[in-house]
Amino acid sequence: MSQNFGQYQVICEVGRGGMGIVYKAQDPRLNRLVAIKQLILDNVDPDKKDEFRERFRREAILAAGLSHPNLISIYDVSINPDNAYYVMELLEGRSLREELEKRPDRKMTPDEFAPVFKQVCDGLAHMHSMSLVHRDIKPDNIFLLPDGKVKITDLGIARSGESESSNLTKPGVMLGTLSYVSPEQLQDARNVDHRADIYSLAVVAYETLCGQVPFAGDGLTSTLMAIISKEAKPVNDVSPEIPPDIASVIAKAMRKKAPDRYLSVMEFDKEYERAISLNKGAAAGGSSGGMLRSGLTGGLPTKSYTPGVPVPPAQGGKLTPATGLRTTGSHSVVNIGGTPGPQEEIPKAVVKPWLAGRTAETQKAASVGSTTPSTGSITQSVVLVKPVGQIGKAGEEKGSFQEPSSICVRNGKIVVADTAARKFQVFSRDGRWLGESRSNPVTAKGTRTNGGIFSKPSSVAIDARGRIYAADSADHFIRVFDGQGTFQREFLNKNGKDGGILGLYCDATGNLYMSDPDNGCIHVVSSETGTWMRKIGTKGTSDGQFQLPQSLGIDRFGQLFVVDYGTSKVSVFSKAGMFQRSWGGKGTGKGQFNVPRGIAIDRVDRVYVADSLNHRVSVFSAGGDYLYSFGGRGNELGKFIGPSDLSIDPENNMLYVVDRGNCRVQIFELLMS
Repeated sequence: MSQNFGQYQVICEVGRGGMGIVYKAQDPRLNRLVAIKQLILDNVDPDKKDEFRERFRREAILAAGLSHPNLISIYDVSINPDNAYYVMELLEGRSLREELEKRPDRKMTPDEFAPVFKQVCDGLAHMHSMSLVHRDIKPDNIFLLPDGKVKITDLGIARSGESESSNLTKPGVMLGTLSYVSPEQLQDARNVDHRADIYSLAVVAYETLCGQVPFAGDGLTSTLMAIISKEAKPVNDVSPEIPPDIASVIAKAMRKKAPDRYLSVMEFDKEYERAISLNKGAAAGGSSGGMLRSGLTGGLPTKSYTPGVPVPPAQGGKLTPATGLRTTGSHSVVNIGGTPGPQEEIPKAVVKPWLAGRTAETQKAASVGSTTPSTGSITQSVVLVKPVGQIGKAGEEKGSFQEPSSICVRNGKIVVADTAARKFQVFSRDGRWLGESRSNPVTAKGTRTNGGIFSKPSSVAIDARGRIYAADSADHFIRVFDGQGTFQREFLNKNGKDGGILGLYCDATGNLYMSDPDNGCIHVVSSETGTWMRKIGTKGTSDGQFQLPQSLGIDRFGQLFVVDYGTSKVSVFSKAGMFQRSWGGKGTGKGQFNVPRGIAIDRVDRVYVADSLNHRVSVFSAGGDYLYSFGGRGNELGKFIGPSDLSIDPENNMLYVVDRGNCRVQIFELLMS
């Protein structure tokens, strides 16, 4: 192969691969050092040489069209039958691979990796904005310069989503380095998009933080199968010093299905940065920049929990010092100013009533420490919730509860079903009582439920228009009410043959999901017409089956999460109803349940499960990684007796937990959302 590179004077060879050699050279015209990458086709089938030459030409053209400080720069290109090469900037430094190999433990801390990660994200974001996918992100192609700058190199298999010839990447052909390629890239590299790079970068982060790649089987076949079908062991299981927040971010970016990952590489970067900031804030005992950027007005507590300093209990008929909560003869309200006052003086203009009027004592309340039911001992995990108030108390008057069982929070309303009282009640965000379920003589005529009367109300849901849907555990009728609780109509789930419905969820498109424990499935119907559409799951104990499904939740990607208190597990299904994964099991240990009944998902995909007989709420990543628990048996604020359901208000970062045994709804601020 010719070494004629025009005006460029070769100094030495600096690297060699299967089909290329990289030289260090001098450009006398501009008096600068450059690198020359030359295509070598000596060992390639003659029939394939034109294809490889075309691929090499395309690599050079794609790279030359990019201009970004975190992407390697291309200066010149020459493609001819005898000699194909391109000239690029010469990088002084070492690759991320070389940096890791020189370290005894072969890894970096999350803080050390953060500036590298951010610059890689910036470079990839520029590529993606140009409709380019790198398809070979790995430590070898991430170059660290002495001044701290990071460059992405080697666009040899980069793909243009707008202009790639379909002949260059065959269907079913895998391109990339096996340990880092996404599941979809293994099956059809031609049709991947930017989310394949997100997956590969997550694998790089995984390896950099814990010193090993997530999937490394005994052979090619076992590695392939692991990448396609197995969930990676969480990063914090491999390296316990890594905070669970960071592990959760990486786990999401490595999800098997591309739509389940982050929407963009910059969102990935933002969540990684936020996880770093949160854990810095928790360690320092102060507010976190990441939290403030996310829109929260309060900082992290001084300590996650101080042993021996209880959270101040709620006191009936008195102001609760830590929250500004008071109870009246009829119901509980939050006092915005922190001092007692009449209900009508609550300022309606406050967007986040639970965050207003905090005293220094409130800030000290901190996050409730994790407990184990058997010992009540506190674990020292970072708990990212803070108890800030409650709604209701035991009683029969308006705003009080006899046996609260289910809750839904949406569009500024809080709806709480009360099994013993056979009704639901409606509250505003600031805790004011707005109404309760009631019949309408006009719409009640001829109805099978006598105008929305309940035997045992089991679940409530609110649609996008503010209408309230309520189910009964004794029948398969869905009762529909207006936003104030007045009965409007009913419809029957004709495919529910026995018993009744235990869980309801109304998605953004108006589909209503109903859990049917007797038939071991989830029914999906139209909330407008009641038309049955399909069912998800069957009766049984295998994957994708249910024993006693109850509460439901849907994340922003359309995945359905179902709590099954018969098997003490959470099961996850795709938007199309295909089983994805499950976790849990009966017990009192971390990640285990004892009669789980409620589930909710926050806006960063953390999953909250009300664990009734363990008297706690457990928190997981969307992949099922256990993060922490909070609560424990008790009647002070932040403790529970048999929590039965929960719901999240994403607009105000608030979690509402039905504390059934204490006849109240507790409100928690989500410090990380």
